Amino acid sequence: MADTYEQDRLAALAERRAAEFEGPDHRSLEARFGPGSFGCHDAMHVTHLVVDLMERELLGHSAVLLNPFWYGRVREAQALLYSAYNSVAQEHLEASLPADDSGKDGSTH
Repeated sequence: MADTYEQDRLAALAERRAAEFEGPDHRSLEARFGPGSFGCHDAMHVTHLVVDLMERELLGHSAVLLNPFWYGRVREAQALLYSAYNSVAQEHLEASLPADDSGKDGSTH
């Protein structure tokens, strides 16, 4: 399954790379979305929102509470997503701003 995920990731990345210089922002994907960039901060923020959404809307939902399997799966998914959030946050906060991104949006991370 991990091979399938990696194939999917690489295919999606190839599509993004093919179009990365077509829009008004001609910086590379790494400059726009790599650790230290506003794009990376956005991914970190959205991940945290989804973890919170799962806590608030799924774990306390009566249908989920009634079914131990569903509850366990939601907890597992939440734990995996939180682990991803921590990994992104660590890399993002340890990185310096990309040279062509610093100060452009007013953020420092």
